[in-house]
Amino acid sequence: MSGTVVNTPGYYYAISYFLSALVIVVVDGRWKERNALWYLYNVLGFVSIFCAMFFTDGIKQIFFIPLMLCVFGLMFFYIKIAGELSWRETGFFCAKAFISAEFAASLCWQIIYFYTGDFSIYAAEKGETVQIIWRAVHMFVIYAVLYSLIYMIERYLKRDIEELQISRREMFVACIVTVIVYSISNLSYVDANSLFSGGTAMDVFIIRTLADLSGMAVLYAYHIQVKEIQLRFEKDTLRSIMNMQYSNYKLSKESIDIVNQKYHDLKHQINLLKSGADSEKSGEYLEQMEREIKIYETQNKTGNKVLDTILTSKSMHCQRHGIELKFMGEGQLLNFMEDMDISALFGNMLDNAIESVVKIKEREKRLIALHVIQDKQFIRIRTENYCEENVQFQDGLPITTKKDKRFHGYGMKSMKKIVEKYGGSVVADKKDNWFELKILIPMRR
Repeated sequence: MSGTVVNTPGYYYAISYFLSALVIVVVDGRWKERNALWYLYNVLGFVSIFCAMFFTDGIKQIFFIPLMLCVFGLMFFYIKIAGELSWRETGFFCAKAFISAEFAASLCWQIIYFYTGDFSIYAAEKGETVQIIWRAVHMFVIYAVLYSLIYMIERYLKRDIEELQISRREMFVACIVTVIVYSISNLSYVDANSLFSGGTAMDVFIIRTLADLSGMAVLYAYHIQVKEIQLRFEKDTLRSIMNMQYSNYKLSKESIDIVNQKYHDLKHQINLLKSGADSEKSGEYLEQMEREIKIYETQNKTGNKVLDTILTSKSMHCQRHGIELKFMGEGQLLNFMEDMDISALFGNMLDNAIESVVKIKEREKRLIALHVIQDKQFIRIRTENYCEENVQFQDGLPITTKKDKRFHGYGMKSMKKIVEKYGGSVVADKKDNWFELKILIPMRR
């Protein structure tokens, strides 16, 4: 092979690996607040990666693969801890970060080689100090440009989706692509006469840079595909939830209308029988029957027919499970909203509250309150329910604690989407075993 192949120094890769992982931590990480501990994890991540690459620079080929596995592991645990991502998400993003770092370091070093040629001659002519300064400035500029672009791409991919759910299959695909790309890009350094080797030093650098760039393109394209599939799934699921809640509302309305009609008929029949009862025992029996069927009389007259039906349906469910449900407010404030939105919003709100309180053993603590009131030019909607569970929050909203998050938590997403449709906001909180979900929607004139 003609030309002197001077491999990229370890510190070039070390800085590139850390910057690539840092972009993932900053953009996709879910650390609650960037406190002193978060910064400590970043410092430890940089120091560990830098030391691993700097002090093993020029290591023999027999130790090269174990070293790179070690570096990948350091990146993996740094992203996992500082980003608070799941194991599958960490594997997926770490694979992307690793190939991006390889590309950045390779391109940076290739540009240096192109402008300076043989480094031994260059160092002799310019001096070691000048060479180091020039390299540092060059690396700073190239990395600043590349990682600014990578940061913007990651931010763009983060749009329209709160959390990218990565399956085991998707993680393995990303890791396999990373292994293949890394193997091809470094094959010239192992065997100069292989199919993917170059004839000159510049050829070697070009092959490595293009292979890494191709790997980045494949991984980012795969990321986009995974995101689009998840967005379609979420869209279909949210539509199904709204349709289901609306279907439940219509079914409940029909059932409640029938029950109310039967209730009034039975009430008149019982009054007639009571007037003709010839014994005190028969009268007491008829009064007991009247009390038992009174539960089915529609008591909710909020001013909004959809909300009336939902509250009646949920009240009947609550009474069967020993739950006390109270409503305070004015339902007519919601008349500008579409029926399907009202049924989905309040159906999900009450379903979540019922699901929480029904787990409480003490029946006296099974309490739910719903408020719909006007506050100046806004409608305030609030549910309160006693809650003994350990609720986790992210961006002011509860997140599901169930193992497979891909199929849970869509009730809350549905509510948020409906509220945002009307220019409102939703936030949740838990204090002293009381869970509150608060919604603020501008009034419509």
